[in-house]
Amino acid sequence: MNNLELIITEEAFYDIEVISQFISNDNFDAAKKTVDMFFDCFKILCEFPNMGIYKKGINAKDIQIFIVKKQFLIAYKVKDNKLIILKVSYRYQNIYNLL
Repeated sequence: MNNLELIITEEAFYDIEVISQFISNDNFDAAKKTVDMFFDCFKILCEFPNMGIYKKGINAKDIQIFIVKKQFLIAYKVKDNKLIILKVSYRYQNIYNLL
């Protein structure tokens, strides 16, 4: 079991904020639950960083993708005993262009 240090980039924080604001337009409680879900996933990934998958086109950058509830993608990499959250996106966004 790993216990990597969690690093969330400014860009990933911004992504979470945008997603939260979009959801809160319809349902504030759902937005809060979604943000909590992201942070729960980050904790799990710190313990089990190999849960993500490598995708063709970005695997050269050592970036893994973790799919959350078939709706969101978390792009991250592990470096120097740290789990670095690079991007959080909705499934319809082209994450390849965002990285």
